[in-house]
Amino acid sequence: MTDSSANTARVSLRTLLWLAIGILVTLFAVSTAFSVYGRLAVRASVDDLSEQLRPAQRAVAELTTSYVNQETGQRGYTLTGDPQFLEPYDAGRRDAAALHTRLDTLLAEDAAAQAALQRTAEAAEMWRTRAAEPQISARRDNASEPDRIQSTTATGKELFDDLRTRLAELSARTDVLVTEQVERVHSAQALANIATVVAFVLAVVTAVTAVYLTRRLLTRPIDRLLADIGAVAGGDYGREIDTDGPREVAIIAGAVDTMRTSLLAKNEQLMAAERARARDDEQGRMAADLHDMTLQRVFGLGLTLTSLGVRHPRLSADLDPLIDETDSIVRGLRAVIFDLTGSTGAARSGEAGSLSAAVSEIVDNSAAALGFTPDVCVEGPVDRYSGSEAGPELQAALREALSNVARHAQASVCSVRVTAAADGLVLTVSDNGTGIAAGAAHGDGLTNIRRRAERLGGHAVFRDLGPGTAVEWAIPAPEASPQVTDRPPPGDV
Repeated sequence: MTDSSANTARVSLRTLLWLAIGILVTLFAVSTAFSVYGRLAVRASVDDLSEQLRPAQRAVAELTTSYVNQETGQRGYTLTGDPQFLEPYDAGRRDAAALHTRLDTLLAEDAAAQAALQRTAEAAEMWRTRAAEPQISARRDNASEPDRIQSTTATGKELFDDLRTRLAELSARTDVLVTEQVERVHSAQALANIATVVAFVLAVVTAVTAVYLTRRLLTRPIDRLLADIGAVAGGDYGREIDTDGPREVAIIAGAVDTMRTSLLAKNEQLMAAERARARDDEQGRMAADLHDMTLQRVFGLGLTLTSLGVRHPRLSADLDPLIDETDSIVRGLRAVIFDLTGSTGAARSGEAGSLSAAVSEIVDNSAAALGFTPDVCVEGPVDRYSGSEAGPELQAALREALSNVARHAQASVCSVRVTAAADGLVLTVSDNGTGIAAGAAHGDGLTNIRRRAERLGGHAVFRDLGPGTAVEWAIPAPEASPQVTDRPPPGDV
């Protein structure tokens, strides 16, 4: 898997934050729901107890009192005939009717209590119609019939005892309902307490988990990233950047690691360039030393031998091999210098000197062998070729041409002309010597002159001026695309 696909597969920091917030909100909502449910359950149970069952329990007690008041008033009126005893009876009847209506509402949700209330109402109605009302009527109608009053009194006692039993059952049922509701309140309170504890535990677990996950998924990766960046900024470019963590942290770490590897590559390139520059400087110094201290001395030795042969023709047979050997040494040294300067770029202007100055130096050094100083003419921007391959090649061709004049031409006049134009560079060396014999083969010197021109895409032409010889060496400008010709134009030698 590539780094980009790996970063894509990672969870983003935004996703982690939203996930953490979602988990916290969910846990908070769950714990709050538990707590609220427990509190609502307690509140509902308490409300039922305080608004229905406790009032029902008190209403049953009041209902019992109202019936006792009725029985007491009825019995007092029956025994004494005093109408004042009917007041408790009448008040008890009104209270009992109101209490029955209230209890019917308060106990509407419990079938057993409704049945007990219904049986109580039936027992009360039976006691009232079969005992209480007949006794009161008998007392009003005829107070002189004690036997009738005594018989209804016995029946009333039995019926009221039955009413007491029904009231006791209703009271017991309401007591049971109150007890059960109290237990529900206790259960709801216990549930609320448990919900509170669970909510607290969830909050603690959530806090601990959030701290752990934040440290593991965010704080540690960022700390490692900062440590790695600090180490790299301090120069430890070999330290790899840890890309572990959320997607954003991984992307930042990857970018920093890319910069680190780029710095390593740039540093390696700088070191390689520094080593190459040091090597180039050393090769340039060696090439300069060879050119200044060795090549010029060997070239001067060759010119001296040539001059000696001219002055003493009898020594020519002995001196020619030495002259050829010096020419070979010069060519070998030129090749070594060219390889050194060509591979390092030491032939740039300002390092190897200008080409026009080098031409003047070569002409001045040839005066001893020629017996005179050649005329020199430099035209155009010649020095722009100083830093290119054309500079050393032109210098070598000029040395070959002047050496041939000194050895073979027996000339008294020689001219050197170097012309730089938009289309190329031209070297012309002419003399008034013996010229080139018809059918004469070219020696190594002329052949080397031609090859140096052809190597750069140019040509060399050798003309017999009768008397004298002209050597024309020409190469195109670097931007031109010349066609190399192996043969000189018609009329050239």
